[in-house]
Amino acid sequence: MYELNDTYKAHLDAIAEAIQASPHLAQYLEEEEDEQYEALKAEFEPQLEAAHEQINHYSPFEIESFERYLLDDRFEGLFLPRILGYSVLRPEINELFYYRQQNDHFGSILTYIAGNMNFDQLRSRIGQAVQVGFALSSDIYVTGLIDEIPTKRVRQFLLSQKSDDARTQQGRQTIFNRYKRQFKSRNYHYAPAPQTEPELISHTKHFVDFLLYRVSNPALNNDALPGPLYQFVTTEEFAGREELIEPLVIYSAYLPVEEEGAQQALTEVLNRERQADPERVSSQILTFILRLKNDSSVTFGKEQEAKLGQIVDRSLPDDLTAYFNLTDRIHGEGYDNPEVQEAIQEEVLKQDGLSDFNENIRRTILVYVDELAASLGTDDYNEWFATTGKLFPVYMKVFANEQFNQELRRLAIRYTKRLIKVHTNKRGKDYRDLKKTTVATWTDYGFMNEKQLKEFFKTPRKRKSAAEA
Repeated sequence: MYELNDTYKAHLDAIAEAIQASPHLAQYLEEEEDEQYEALKAEFEPQLEAAHEQINHYSPFEIESFERYLLDDRFEGLFLPRILGYSVLRPEINELFYYRQQNDHFGSILTYIAGNMNFDQLRSRIGQAVQVGFALSSDIYVTGLIDEIPTKRVRQFLLSQKSDDARTQQGRQTIFNRYKRQFKSRNYHYAPAPQTEPELISHTKHFVDFLLYRVSNPALNNDALPGPLYQFVTTEEFAGREELIEPLVIYSAYLPVEEEGAQQALTEVLNRERQADPERVSSQILTFILRLKNDSSVTFGKEQEAKLGQIVDRSLPDDLTAYFNLTDRIHGEGYDNPEVQEAIQEEVLKQDGLSDFNENIRRTILVYVDELAASLGTDDYNEWFATTGKLFPVYMKVFANEQFNQELRRLAIRYTKRLIKVHTNKRGKDYRDLKKTTVATWTDYGFMNEKQLKEFFKTPRKRKSAAEA
Protein backbone atom coordinates (compact mmCIF):
# COMPACT_ATOMS: atom_id res chain seq x y z
CA MET A 1 0.00 0.00 0.00
CA TYR A 2 1.42 3.37 -1.04
CA GLU A 3 1.13 6.39 1.26
CA LEU A 4 -1.34 9.08 0.26
CA ASN A 5 0.46 12.01 -1.35
CA ASP A 6 0.40 15.45 0.25
CA THR A 7 -1.78 16.99 -2.46
CA TYR A 8 -4.66 14.64 -1.76
CA LYS A 9 -4.16 14.94 1.99
CA ALA A 10 -4.50 18.71 1.70
CA HIS A 11 -7.60 18.32 -0.46
CA LEU A 12 -9.24 15.97 2.03
CA ASP A 13 -8.25 18.19 4.94
CA ALA A 14 -10.00 21.11 3.23
CA ILE A 15 -13.16 19.04 2.82
CA ALA A 16 -12.96 17.96 6.47
CA GLU A 17 -12.67 21.57 7.60
CA ALA A 18 -15.67 22.51 5.45
CA ILE A 19 -17.69 19.67 6.96
CA GLN A 20 -16.90 20.82 10.48
CA ALA A 21 -17.85 24.39 9.59
CA SER A 22 -21.08 23.41 7.85
CA PRO A 23 -24.35 24.80 9.22
CA HIS A 24 -25.91 21.43 8.37
CA LEU A 25 -23.54 19.75 10.82
CA ALA A 26 -24.23 22.32 13.50
CA GLN A 27 -27.96 21.82 13.08
CA TYR A 28 -27.56 18.03 13.11
CA LEU A 29 -25.49 18.10 16.31
CA GLU A 30 -28.11 20.35 17.89
CA GLU A 31 -31.25 18.47 16.84
CA GLU A 32 -29.88 14.98 15.95
CA GLU A 33 -32.48 14.51 13.22
CA ASP A 34 -31.88 12.22 10.25
CA GLU A 35 -32.88 14.96 7.81
CA GLN A 36 -29.95 17.13 8.87
CA TYR A 37 -27.48 14.28 8.40
CA GLU A 38 -28.99 13.63 4.96
CA ALA A 39 -28.45 17.30 4.12
CA LEU A 40 -24.82 17.02 5.26
CA LYS A 41 -24.40 13.90 3.12
CA ALA A 42 -25.90 15.63 0.07
CA GLU A 43 -23.52 18.56 0.52
CA PHE A 44 -20.23 16.71 0.96
CA GLU A 45 -20.42 13.13 -0.27
CA PRO A 46 -20.31 14.24 -3.94
CA GLN A 47 -17.04 16.04 -3.17
CA LEU A 48 -15.57 12.96 -1.50
CA GLU A 49 -16.76 10.75 -4.34
CA ALA A 50 -15.17 13.05 -6.92
CA ALA A 51 -11.87 12.99 -5.02
CA HIS A 52 -12.06 9.19 -4.73
CA GLU A 53 -12.69 8.83 -8.47
CA GLN A 54 -9.83 11.16 -9.26
CA ILE A 55 -7.25 9.31 -7.20
CA ASN A 56 -8.40 5.95 -8.51
CA HIS A 57 -8.09 7.34 -12.02
CA TYR A 58 -4.64 8.86 -11.63
CA SER A 59 -3.01 7.20 -8.60
CA PRO A 60 -4.63 3.78 -8.08
CA PHE A 61 -1.90 2.45 -5.80
CA GLU A 62 -2.83 5.10 -3.21
CA ILE A 63 -6.52 4.23 -3.10
CA GLU A 64 -6.49 2.27 0.17
CA SER A 65 -4.44 4.98 1.85
CA PHE A 66 -7.04 7.49 0.67
CA GLU A 67 -9.83 5.38 2.14
CA ARG A 68 -8.04 4.93 5.45
CA TYR A 69 -7.58 8.71 5.62
CA LEU A 70 -11.37 8.99 5.75
CA LEU A 71 -11.41 6.99 8.99
CA ASP A 72 -11.31 10.25 10.89
CA ASP A 73 -14.07 11.81 12.98
CA ARG A 74 -13.71 15.08 11.08
CA PHE A 75 -15.49 13.43 8.09
CA GLU A 76 -18.50 12.43 10.24
CA GLY A 77 -18.71 8.99 8.60
CA LEU A 78 -19.50 10.45 5.17
CA PHE A 79 -18.77 8.23 2.15
CA LEU A 80 -17.79 5.30 4.40
CA PRO A 81 -20.67 3.04 3.26
CA ARG A 82 -19.43 3.39 -0.32
CA ILE A 83 -15.81 2.54 0.43
CA LEU A 84 -16.95 -0.34 2.63
CA GLY A 85 -18.73 -1.68 -0.46
CA TYR A 86 -15.60 -1.28 -2.57
CA SER A 87 -13.52 -3.02 0.07
CA VAL A 88 -15.56 -6.22 -0.10
CA LEU A 89 -15.45 -6.37 -3.90
CA ARG A 90 -11.73 -5.84 -4.53
CA PRO A 91 -9.89 -8.83 -3.04
CA GLU A 92 -9.13 -12.03 -4.88
CA ILE A 93 -11.66 -14.82 -4.33
CA ASN A 94 -10.78 -18.51 -4.50
CA GLU A 95 -12.69 -21.33 -6.18
CA LEU A 96 -14.76 -21.90 -3.02
CA PHE A 97 -15.79 -18.25 -3.01
CA TYR A 98 -13.84 -17.23 0.04
CA TYR A 99 -11.28 -14.45 0.15
CA ARG A 100 -7.88 -15.86 -0.75
CA GLN A 101 -6.30 -13.64 1.92
CA GLN A 102 -7.81 -12.08 5.01
CA ASN A 103 -9.59 -8.85 4.09
CA ASP A 104 -8.16 -6.52 6.71
CA HIS A 105 -9.12 -3.37 4.81
CA PHE A 106 -12.78 -4.34 5.09
CA GLY A 107 -12.26 -5.11 8.78
CA SER A 108 -10.65 -1.74 9.48
CA ILE A 109 -13.43 0.24 7.77
CA LEU A 110 -16.20 -1.77 9.40
CA THR A 111 -14.63 -1.49 12.86
CA TYR A 112 -14.40 2.28 12.47
CA ILE A 113 -18.02 2.54 11.28
CA ALA A 114 -19.15 0.39 14.23
CA GLY A 115 -17.58 2.88 16.65
CA ASN A 116 -18.59 6.02 14.79
CA MET A 117 -20.97 8.36 16.61
CA ASN A 118 -23.12 8.45 13.45
CA PHE A 119 -23.55 4.68 13.28
CA ASP A 120 -27.35 4.92 13.43
CA GLN A 121 -27.29 7.00 10.22
CA LEU A 122 -24.78 4.67 8.53
CA ARG A 123 -26.25 1.29 9.41
CA SER A 124 -29.06 1.52 6.86
CA ARG A 125 -26.48 1.83 4.07
CA ILE A 126 -24.00 -0.90 4.99
CA GLY A 127 -26.11 -4.03 5.41
CA GLN A 128 -25.42 -5.63 2.02
CA ALA A 129 -21.72 -4.81 2.11
CA VAL A 130 -21.39 -6.37 5.57
CA GLN A 131 -23.29 -9.44 4.41
CA VAL A 132 -20.91 -9.90 1.46
CA GLY A 133 -17.79 -9.30 3.53
CA PHE A 134 -18.94 -11.79 6.17
CA ALA A 135 -19.98 -14.36 3.55
CA LEU A 136 -16.55 -14.36 1.90
CA SER A 137 -14.55 -14.29 5.15
CA SER A 138 -13.80 -17.18 7.48
CA ASP A 139 -16.04 -17.72 10.51
CA ILE A 140 -13.04 -17.23 12.78
CA TYR A 141 -12.29 -13.83 11.26
CA VAL A 142 -15.93 -12.68 11.42
CA THR A 143 -16.33 -13.84 15.02
CA GLY A 144 -13.14 -12.07 16.06
CA LEU A 145 -14.21 -8.90 14.30
CA ILE A 146 -17.62 -8.81 15.97
CA ASP A 147 -16.26 -9.69 19.40
CA GLU A 148 -14.03 -6.61 19.32
CA ILE A 149 -17.04 -4.29 18.95
CA PRO A 150 -17.77 -2.88 22.44
CA THR A 151 -21.41 -1.87 21.88
CA LYS A 152 -23.95 -4.66 22.26
CA ARG A 153 -26.58 -3.27 19.88
CA VAL A 154 -23.94 -2.83 17.16
CA ARG A 155 -22.75 -6.40 17.67
CA GLN A 156 -26.33 -7.61 17.36
CA PHE A 157 -26.76 -5.67 14.13
CA LEU A 158 -23.60 -7.18 12.67
CA LEU A 159 -24.60 -10.69 13.74
CA SER A 160 -27.91 -10.23 11.94
CA GLN A 161 -26.00 -9.72 8.66
CA LYS A 162 -24.61 -13.26 8.68
CA SER A 163 -26.56 -15.04 5.97
CA ASP A 164 -27.53 -18.70 6.04
CA ASP A 165 -27.01 -18.72 2.26
CA ALA A 166 -23.31 -18.17 2.88
CA ARG A 167 -22.97 -21.73 4.15
CA THR A 168 -22.59 -23.03 0.56
CA GLN A 169 -20.26 -22.09 -2.27
CA GLN A 170 -23.22 -21.40 -4.56
CA GLY A 171 -24.83 -19.20 -1.93
CA ARG A 172 -21.68 -17.14 -1.45
CA GLN A 173 -21.31 -16.75 -5.19
CA THR A 174 -24.91 -15.55 -5.51
CA ILE A 175 -24.51 -13.06 -2.66
CA PHE A 176 -21.32 -11.67 -4.20
CA ASN A 177 -22.56 -11.42 -7.79
CA ARG A 178 -25.84 -9.83 -6.76
CA TYR A 179 -23.99 -7.11 -4.88
CA LYS A 180 -21.30 -6.67 -7.54
CA ARG A 181 -23.88 -5.82 -10.20
CA GLN A 182 -24.68 -2.60 -8.34
CA PHE A 183 -21.14 -1.35 -9.00
CA LYS A 184 -20.83 -2.38 -12.64
CA SER A 185 -20.10 1.16 -13.82
CA ARG A 186 -17.77 2.03 -10.93
CA ASN A 187 -13.99 1.97 -10.97
CA TYR A 188 -13.13 0.43 -7.61
CA HIS A 189 -10.52 -2.15 -8.73
CA TYR A 190 -7.18 -2.34 -6.96
CA ALA A 191 -4.56 -4.92 -6.09
CA PRO A 192 -1.26 -4.29 -4.31
CA ALA A 193 2.03 -4.92 -6.05
CA PRO A 194 3.92 -7.78 -4.36
CA GLN A 195 6.77 -6.42 -2.25
CA THR A 196 8.25 -9.62 -0.83
CA GLU A 197 8.86 -13.17 -2.00
CA PRO A 198 5.92 -14.61 -0.01
CA GLU A 199 3.65 -11.98 -1.57
CA LEU A 200 4.67 -13.16 -5.03
CA ILE A 201 2.74 -16.37 -4.41
CA SER A 202 -0.25 -14.79 -2.70
CA HIS A 203 -0.64 -11.52 -4.64
CA THR A 204 0.67 -11.88 -8.20
CA LYS A 205 -2.42 -13.36 -9.87
CA HIS A 206 -4.67 -10.64 -8.47
CA PHE A 207 -2.05 -8.02 -9.35
CA VAL A 208 -1.98 -9.24 -12.96
CA ASP A 209 -5.78 -9.13 -13.22
CA PHE A 210 -5.75 -5.57 -11.86
CA LEU A 211 -3.10 -4.48 -14.38
CA LEU A 212 -5.06 -6.02 -17.26
CA TYR A 213 -8.18 -4.19 -16.11
CA ARG A 214 -6.28 -0.90 -16.14
CA VAL A 215 -4.51 -1.27 -19.49
CA SER A 216 -7.69 -2.54 -21.19
CA ASN A 217 -9.74 0.50 -20.18
CA PRO A 218 -8.84 3.43 -22.48
CA ALA A 219 -10.70 5.86 -20.23
CA LEU A 220 -8.20 5.37 -17.39
CA ASN A 221 -4.93 7.22 -16.92
CA ASN A 222 -2.11 4.74 -16.28
CA ASP A 223 0.79 7.13 -15.83
CA ALA A 224 1.16 5.92 -12.22
CA LEU A 225 1.69 2.26 -13.21
CA PRO A 226 5.20 2.20 -14.74
CA GLY A 227 7.01 3.29 -11.55
CA PRO A 228 5.76 0.49 -9.28
CA LEU A 229 6.04 -2.02 -12.13
CA TYR A 230 9.64 -1.04 -12.82
CA GLN A 231 10.42 -1.48 -9.13
CA PHE A 232 8.67 -4.87 -9.18
CA VAL A 233 10.39 -6.36 -12.22
CA THR A 234 13.86 -5.12 -11.24
CA THR A 235 13.73 -6.42 -7.65
CA GLU A 236 16.76 -8.72 -7.39
CA GLU A 237 15.05 -11.05 -4.90
CA PHE A 238 12.47 -11.93 -7.56
CA ALA A 239 15.08 -13.33 -9.96
CA GLY A 240 14.18 -16.79 -11.21
CA ARG A 241 10.58 -16.60 -10.00
CA GLU A 242 7.88 -17.47 -12.51
CA GLU A 243 5.57 -14.86 -10.94
CA LEU A 244 7.83 -12.16 -12.39
CA ILE A 245 6.99 -12.88 -16.02
CA GLU A 246 3.37 -11.81 -16.54
CA PRO A 247 3.75 -8.33 -14.97
CA LEU A 248 6.91 -7.92 -17.05
CA VAL A 249 4.95 -8.73 -20.22
CA ILE A 250 2.16 -6.28 -19.32
CA TYR A 251 4.63 -3.52 -18.52
CA SER A 252 6.55 -4.04 -21.76
CA ALA A 253 3.53 -4.50 -24.04
CA TYR A 254 1.18 -1.80 -22.76
CA LEU A 255 2.93 0.92 -20.78
CA PRO A 256 5.46 3.61 -21.67
CA VAL A 257 9.02 2.79 -20.69
CA GLU A 258 10.05 6.29 -19.72
CA GLU A 259 12.51 5.94 -16.86
CA GLU A 260 16.11 6.42 -17.93
CA GLY A 261 17.61 3.09 -18.91
CA ALA A 262 14.30 1.29 -18.32
CA GLN A 263 14.17 -0.33 -21.76
CA GLN A 264 17.65 -1.77 -21.33
CA ALA A 265 16.86 -2.84 -17.77
CA LEU A 266 13.78 -4.77 -18.90
CA THR A 267 15.80 -6.49 -21.62
CA GLU A 268 18.47 -7.42 -19.07
CA VAL A 269 15.85 -8.84 -16.68
CA LEU A 270 14.29 -10.90 -19.45
CA ASN A 271 17.72 -12.06 -20.66
CA ARG A 272 18.59 -13.19 -17.15
CA GLU A 273 15.39 -15.20 -16.92
CA ARG A 274 15.74 -16.67 -20.42
CA GLN A 275 19.33 -17.73 -19.84
CA ALA A 276 18.44 -19.36 -16.53
CA ASP A 277 15.48 -21.33 -17.88
CA PRO A 278 14.84 -20.69 -21.59
CA GLU A 279 12.18 -23.37 -22.06
CA ARG A 280 10.08 -22.32 -19.06
CA VAL A 281 10.26 -18.60 -19.78
CA SER A 282 9.46 -18.99 -23.48
CA SER A 283 6.55 -21.27 -22.71
CA GLN A 284 5.23 -18.97 -20.00
CA ILE A 285 5.32 -15.86 -22.19
CA LEU A 286 3.76 -17.58 -25.20
CA THR A 287 1.01 -19.05 -23.01
CA PHE A 288 0.28 -15.63 -21.52
CA ILE A 289 0.22 -13.93 -24.93
CA LEU A 290 -2.27 -16.55 -26.09
CA ARG A 291 -4.43 -15.86 -23.05
CA LEU A 292 -4.44 -12.16 -23.92
CA LYS A 293 -5.35 -12.84 -27.54
CA ASN A 294 -8.25 -15.07 -26.51
CA ASP A 295 -9.61 -12.66 -23.88
CA SER A 296 -12.28 -10.44 -25.43
CA SER A 297 -11.95 -7.93 -22.58
CA VAL A 298 -8.26 -7.35 -23.34
CA THR A 299 -6.69 -5.64 -26.35
CA PHE A 300 -3.59 -7.43 -27.57
CA GLY A 301 -2.79 -6.75 -31.22
CA LYS A 302 0.17 -6.08 -33.43
CA GLU A 303 1.05 -2.85 -31.60
CA GLN A 304 1.31 -4.59 -28.22
CA GLU A 305 3.12 -7.56 -29.74
CA ALA A 306 5.64 -5.32 -31.48
CA LYS A 307 6.22 -3.28 -28.31
CA LEU A 308 6.80 -6.44 -26.28
CA GLY A 309 9.20 -7.66 -28.93
CA GLN A 310 11.42 -4.64 -28.32
CA ILE A 311 12.72 -6.12 -25.06
CA VAL A 312 13.38 -9.55 -26.59
CA ASP A 313 17.09 -9.94 -27.32
CA ARG A 314 17.20 -11.76 -30.66
CA SER A 315 20.73 -13.04 -30.11
CA LEU A 316 19.44 -15.72 -27.72
CA PRO A 317 18.50 -18.86 -29.70
CA ASP A 318 15.16 -19.82 -28.15
CA ASP A 319 11.48 -19.92 -29.07
CA LEU A 320 10.97 -16.28 -28.09
CA THR A 321 13.50 -15.14 -30.66
CA ALA A 322 11.91 -17.37 -33.30
CA TYR A 323 8.43 -16.16 -32.41
CA PHE A 324 9.14 -12.43 -32.44
CA ASN A 325 11.30 -12.64 -35.56
CA LEU A 326 8.33 -14.28 -37.25
CA THR A 327 5.66 -11.90 -35.94
CA ASP A 328 7.84 -8.94 -36.90
CA ARG A 329 7.70 -10.19 -40.48
CA ILE A 330 3.97 -10.89 -40.37
CA HIS A 331 3.17 -7.41 -39.07
CA GLY A 332 5.83 -5.67 -41.16
CA GLU A 333 5.75 -7.44 -44.52
CA GLY A 334 2.18 -8.69 -44.46
CA TYR A 335 0.45 -11.98 -43.83
CA ASP A 336 -0.37 -12.18 -47.55
CA ASN A 337 3.32 -12.06 -48.54
CA PRO A 338 4.39 -15.45 -50.03
CA GLU A 339 7.83 -15.23 -48.40
CA VAL A 340 6.23 -14.59 -45.02
CA GLN A 341 3.92 -17.55 -45.57
CA GLU A 342 6.94 -19.74 -46.31
CA ALA A 343 8.63 -18.49 -43.13
CA ILE A 344 5.50 -19.32 -41.12
CA GLN A 345 5.40 -22.82 -42.56
CA GLU A 346 9.06 -23.35 -41.75
CA GLU A 347 8.66 -22.29 -38.10
CA VAL A 348 5.33 -24.06 -37.60
CA LEU A 349 6.85 -27.37 -38.68
CA LYS A 350 9.51 -27.04 -35.98
CA GLN A 351 6.86 -26.89 -33.25
CA ASP A 352 4.31 -29.34 -31.97
CA GLY A 353 1.07 -28.82 -33.90
CA LEU A 354 -0.94 -27.79 -30.84
CA SER A 355 1.81 -25.75 -29.21
CA ASP A 356 1.12 -22.27 -27.92
CA PHE A 357 3.69 -21.02 -30.43
CA ASN A 358 1.62 -22.31 -33.33
CA GLU A 359 -1.72 -21.34 -31.80
CA ASN A 360 -0.47 -17.78 -31.33
CA ILE A 361 0.48 -17.56 -35.00
CA ARG A 362 -2.90 -18.97 -36.01
CA ARG A 363 -4.68 -16.40 -33.84
CA THR A 364 -2.63 -13.62 -35.44
CA ILE A 365 -3.63 -14.70 -38.95
CA LEU A 366 -7.28 -15.01 -37.93
CA VAL A 367 -7.24 -11.45 -36.59
CA TYR A 368 -6.00 -10.20 -39.96
CA VAL A 369 -8.73 -12.14 -41.80
CA ASP A 370 -11.31 -10.74 -39.38
CA GLU A 371 -10.01 -7.22 -39.99
CA LEU A 372 -10.19 -7.81 -43.75
CA ALA A 373 -13.85 -8.83 -43.55
CA ALA A 374 -14.67 -5.87 -41.29
CA SER A 375 -12.98 -3.42 -43.69
CA LEU A 376 -14.91 -4.54 -46.77
CA GLY A 377 -18.33 -3.32 -47.73
CA THR A 378 -21.05 -5.43 -49.31
CA ASP A 379 -20.02 -4.25 -52.79
CA ASP A 380 -16.42 -5.40 -52.24
CA TYR A 381 -17.09 -9.11 -52.44
CA ASN A 382 -14.79 -9.57 -55.44
CA GLU A 383 -11.88 -8.33 -53.32
CA TRP A 384 -12.91 -10.75 -50.55
CA PHE A 385 -13.03 -13.68 -52.97
CA ALA A 386 -9.74 -12.72 -54.62
CA THR A 387 -7.87 -12.28 -51.36
CA THR A 388 -9.27 -15.26 -49.47
CA GLY A 389 -9.00 -17.42 -52.58
CA LYS A 390 -5.24 -17.05 -52.24
CA LEU A 391 -4.99 -16.98 -48.45
CA PHE A 392 -7.35 -19.73 -47.29
CA PRO A 393 -5.80 -22.65 -49.20
CA VAL A 394 -2.28 -21.60 -48.19
CA TYR A 395 -2.96 -21.25 -44.48
CA MET A 396 -5.20 -24.29 -44.28
CA LYS A 397 -2.28 -26.27 -45.66
CA VAL A 398 0.35 -24.54 -43.52
CA PHE A 399 -1.45 -25.11 -40.22
CA ALA A 400 -3.35 -28.32 -41.00
CA ASN A 401 -5.55 -27.53 -38.02
CA GLU A 402 -9.27 -28.23 -37.99
CA GLN A 403 -10.04 -25.58 -35.37
CA PHE A 404 -8.31 -22.97 -37.50
CA ASN A 405 -10.34 -24.10 -40.51
CA GLN A 406 -13.55 -23.80 -38.52
CA GLU A 407 -12.63 -20.24 -37.53
CA LEU A 408 -12.06 -19.36 -41.18
CA ARG A 409 -15.44 -20.92 -41.94
CA ARG A 410 -17.09 -18.81 -39.24
CA LEU A 411 -15.57 -15.59 -40.60
CA ALA A 412 -16.54 -16.49 -44.17
CA ILE A 413 -20.13 -17.26 -43.15
CA ARG A 414 -20.42 -14.01 -41.22
CA TYR A 415 -19.26 -11.89 -44.16
CA THR A 416 -21.32 -13.81 -46.72
CA LYS A 417 -24.46 -13.38 -44.64
CA ARG A 418 -23.88 -9.65 -44.85
CA LEU A 419 -23.72 -9.97 -48.63
CA ILE A 420 -26.90 -11.95 -49.16
CA LYS A 421 -28.86 -9.60 -46.91
CA VAL A 422 -28.04 -6.79 -49.34
CA HIS A 423 -27.89 -8.57 -52.69
CA THR A 424 -31.31 -10.16 -52.56
CA ASN A 425 -32.23 -10.23 -56.26
CA LYS A 426 -31.63 -13.85 -57.19
CA ARG A 427 -31.66 -12.99 -60.89
CA GLY A 428 -29.22 -10.14 -60.46
CA LYS A 429 -25.56 -10.40 -61.38
CA ASP A 430 -24.31 -9.68 -57.85
CA TYR A 431 -26.30 -12.48 -56.27
CA ARG A 432 -25.44 -14.98 -59.01
CA ASP A 433 -21.72 -14.16 -58.87
CA LEU A 434 -21.41 -14.39 -55.09
CA LYS A 435 -23.45 -17.60 -54.94
CA LYS A 436 -21.45 -19.24 -57.73
CA THR A 437 -18.10 -18.36 -56.18
CA THR A 438 -19.19 -19.22 -52.65
CA VAL A 439 -20.51 -22.64 -53.64
CA ALA A 440 -17.32 -23.45 -55.54
CA THR A 441 -14.84 -22.25 -52.91
CA TRP A 442 -16.65 -23.47 -49.81
CA THR A 443 -16.92 -26.91 -51.32
CA ASP A 444 -13.18 -26.91 -51.99
CA TYR A 445 -12.42 -25.66 -48.47
CA GLY A 446 -14.74 -28.21 -46.89
CA PHE A 447 -16.78 -25.46 -45.24
CA MET A 448 -20.12 -26.90 -46.39
CA ASN A 449 -21.40 -29.76 -48.48
CA GLU A 450 -23.92 -29.44 -51.32
CA LYS A 451 -26.93 -29.90 -49.06
CA GLN A 452 -25.70 -27.36 -46.52
CA LEU A 453 -24.98 -24.80 -49.24
CA LYS A 454 -28.44 -25.24 -50.71
CA GLU A 455 -29.94 -24.62 -47.28
CA PHE A 456 -27.64 -21.61 -46.71
CA PHE A 457 -28.86 -19.84 -49.85
CA LYS A 458 -32.50 -20.82 -49.43
CA THR A 459 -34.79 -17.83 -48.92
CA PRO A 460 -37.03 -18.40 -45.88
CA ARG A 461 -40.70 -18.43 -46.79
CA LYS A 462 -42.79 -15.74 -45.21
CA ARG A 463 -45.64 -17.06 -43.15
CA LYS A 464 -49.06 -16.06 -44.41
CA SER A 465 -51.12 -13.94 -42.07
CA ALA A 466 -54.53 -15.20 -40.91
CA ALA A 467 -56.25 -12.74 -43.30
CA GLU A 468 -54.25 -14.02 -46.29
CA ALA A 469 -55.00 -17.62 -45.35
